[in-house]
Parts: sequence; C-alpha cells; structure tokens
Amino acid sequence: MRILKSNLLNDGKLFNDGRPVDLIQIEDARDYDTLLSNIINSNYYDSAYFKNHIDYPEGQVKFDALYLAAIIAFLKPRSLLELGCGRGDVLFLLSLLNQFRVQGIDLSRDILKKAWPPLAPNLACGELLESLEAFQKKGLRFNTFCGFDIWEHLHPRRLHDTIAALAALAEEDAFFFFIIPAIGTDKVFGEIFPLELEENHFNFSEGNPFNYLNAEIIDPPIPANGHLIWAPTEWWQKQFEQHGLVRAEEIEINIHHYFDEHLFYAQKSFFLFHRNSGASRRRIRQLSKNGLTLFKKWRILLNQAKRITAYEQRHLTRVINGEELASTLHHAEFYMSEDMERRIGEISFPPSRRVAQKVYREYLTYHKKSLRNRRHEN
Repeated sequence: MRILKSNLLNDGKLFNDGRPVDLIQIEDARDYDTLLSNIINSNYYDSAYFKNHIDYPEGQVKFDALYLAAIIAFLKPRSLLELGCGRGDVLFLLSLLNQFRVQGIDLSRDILKKAWPPLAPNLACGELLESLEAFQKKGLRFNTFCGFDIWEHLHPRRLHDTIAALAALAEEDAFFFFIIPAIGTDKVFGEIFPLELEENHFNFSEGNPFNYLNAEIIDPPIPANGHLIWAPTEWWQKQFEQHGLVRAEEIEINIHHYFDEHLFYAQKSFFLFHRNSGASRRRIRQLSKNGLTLFKKWRILLNQAKRITAYEQRHLTRVINGEELASTLHHAEFYMSEDMERRIGEISFPPSRRVAQKVYREYLTYHKKSLRNRRHEN
C-alpha cells in the first residue's frame, strides 16, 4: 500500500475541478485487510460517523428517508431487511405502516444508542455476513431487501459470500433495492458518478474495480467514507447476476420518473434486482401493471404523513420537519391533480372502458380524500 499525491480530473463533471487529493494505492489484496483493520480499530463507524457523514438531525427523521421509505412502500413488501440501516430512519417510517415485519443490520454498534425506540428490538449490529448467517440459522426469510450505500463498505473478499448469504434469506418473489455509488454511465440512471482519477482509467475501461482510493485519513490510511470498493456500474450489476439476481429495469425507470425530483443526486444511482423465479416475475408484472403515477405517489406520501402525524400525536413529539412535510404533500397534490385533469381531458369518447374507469376512479378517490382532509382541518 502506498499514499500518493494526485489531482482529480479537470473535466467539470461533479467534483472534477482538478483539486489535489491524497490517494491510497492498493498494491496487494492484503492491503484491504489493513484498511479494514484501520477502520475498525479507529472506531470510524462510531457516533461521529453519523454526525460527519450522514448528518442526522437530532430527534427527527432525516427528511430524505421519507422518499426512500415511499419507494420501498411502492414495492409492497411483506417483510423487509435493510443492510446498513444506521439508526433506522427509513425502517422507522415503514414500521409505522404496521403492515409488514422490518429488520435492520448496521456495521456500527453505536446504532443501538441512536435507534428509534420502537425499532431497537429489530436491529442487529456488527459484521454483515455474520448477522445474515445468524438470521439464516433462525429461519428468517424476507421478500424485500434494501441497502442505501452499504456494499462499497465491504471487504472485496467477502462481497460474494455476503450476497450469497443474503440470497439464502430471500423468498421466491424477493426484491433487492440497493443504492450503490457505481462509476460511469449506466443504461438506466445515466452518469451519476463520473470517473475522478486518471490513475483508475485503465481499470475503468476494462470494467474492473479500482486500485486507487481517495483517502479521507492518511494516518492510519482510511479511504473516503470508508469505501473499500469503487467500481464501474456494469461490474456491480455482474456481481449480483452471478447469484441469480436479475435487474428490473422497467420498474427502475418508473421509479426514476416519479422520484428523481426528490432524491439527492447520489441516491439516483440505484438498482432493483429480483430473483429469476416465476414468483418474482409475477411480482414484477403486477408492479408494472399498477406502476407509479402522480396519483399513486401522492397517495403513498399522504399515507405516510397520516401515520407520522398519528405517531406524533400519541407520543407528543415531533419526528419530522412539519413544514417540509406539508410542502411535499402540497407539491405532490398540485401536480397530481393537474395531471389528472389533463388525462380526463384527453379521453376520447366513447372512451376505452378500462382507461376511463381507472382515471375517473382516481379522480373520485382524490376528491373524496381531499374533502375529508379539509373537513378535518376545519
């Protein structure tokens, strides 16, 4: 392992302005052992990590968790396991729905001090592979998995064992929703993370993981954000395909269309995989048939808001920014009602019975809910 001085590329993409950087050059596979040891021994993933890298608001859910929870709710899970859950903001919001079992795992043992009280019994902490194997021994199974920036933290040598352990917990119709900082242009989400270093150009062009990592700390060496794996988007997809997981591109596109406006740029680098089974394909067809619309997004967000409000009233506390929540709902309602009126105006007469029934059913449902909400507010 060597520490080098270098510069980001100067092509104007994302942070590429030619600024100087420290690099960790991986010369031997054992260098990852050293880096991981440095991370663990320095307590890198303790409470300071959540403060410096995640910026949790004290006593409130980080607002972007609302949108991630809405995406997961759209997938209609019956049971959910989140990898790298942190203190559990997304799981906490989903747990308020009371419709399915939630479980979380995180690398940091400090999460139990920070976790939302109702969620704490459902959280495990420590090395992911060990936690997954422990769940398997207990006979636990899940039909939906999610992870928001977790896979790149793993030791490369343990990546495939961890994916295999995850797949062993999956029901036949399982979905896997993962945000991964995948480098380069993806066929679905485009270029979110461009190549940053000339030193990685050869591996990038060959579709291989990178040997040069941006350093956050150089004594002892720790890579930026604790990321041990940086790799092209095609490489990431192939790792999951090797375990029989297929990418659900049509559903990904549908989610991007309605939620990209709400997501931080790094969160748009997501993949939705499913098992290559008849049960999963049926689940895909059902979601495709009843995909997201502006109306459906509004209903999901409205349902979340009602559950949050009910929890706040029961516990006499505020768990989310109320002004931002109200603004989000008004925004979703405005564009949904505008779109609905446009769609009604475009129906030809005599209309297709199926199309007309769907549009008018949404229209009536919206106005009934809107009227009830106004009566409640008054």
